[in-house]
Amino acid sequence: MSIYGVTVIRKSGTELYQEARSWAAALDLPFLPRPLHGTLDQLLREKGMKAVLVATHQGPQVYTEEGILKYHPSMGVPRIRNLKRGGTDHLVQACRLRPGMRVLDCTLGLAADAAVASFITGPEGKVVGLEASPVLYLAVSQGLQQYAIDDPDITASLRRIEARLGKAEELLPTLPADSFDVVYFDPMFKKPVGNSASMQPLRPASYHKSLDGSMVRAALRLAPRVVVKEREEAFLKSLGAQEIQGGKYSRIKYGIIGREGAQ
Repeated sequence: MSIYGVTVIRKSGTELYQEARSWAAALDLPFLPRPLHGTLDQLLREKGMKAVLVATHQGPQVYTEEGILKYHPSMGVPRIRNLKRGGTDHLVQACRLRPGMRVLDCTLGLAADAAVASFITGPEGKVVGLEASPVLYLAVSQGLQQYAIDDPDITASLRRIEARLGKAEELLPTLPADSFDVVYFDPMFKKPVGNSASMQPLRPASYHKSLDGSMVRAALRLAPRVVVKEREEAFLKSLGAQEIQGGKYSRIKYGIIGREGAQ
């Protein structure tokens, strides 16, 4: 039984209803007709689901027991604005990002990191993001093409990101060798960082498989540099990290893993 489903708001109308049905078919998820009475919480409990994709007049939204998730690029916006002012960014430094690079983000989420990477790599670069959760993939892939912001550089960065649906452990072996310059992983932390209410609905809707050595080896086939974001240095070292970067006062670290002899 699927832990995800698709539904509509009440009084959706024919067009929205059909759109939700098309999402369900494309994602191979059950469509859940919205009952006249009852809440989305009740619908989740009755169906035993973690998250439901809801078709609304404002676009797709993801509903979980933690609340409603509407697409937004999260910290991607202030980070890009900081870079435009000449600031630095830990991800940019760890991945050694520069214009024209090819980047594979194996844990797309809300695409904040992918947006930063897209801004740096520019029109000549390539940023591909993998998302294992079908409901997040649909909401984020549409959001990347539709989210409106008053900064053309940020808008262009979002539009250039190519979102792909699938689990990294299944997709990495299918991609051509040496097709990227860097592969990035940001696994979901076991415990959330901070208390951002806007991010809470993301956790139940996300895919939670732990990163392991086989995935790192698959990533190294695709790129000479793999970067993993984590809090525990011991875990990064267990994956083969030869270098660990991070802010002096930050609990977040970036483990850098290179091919043998790669710089």
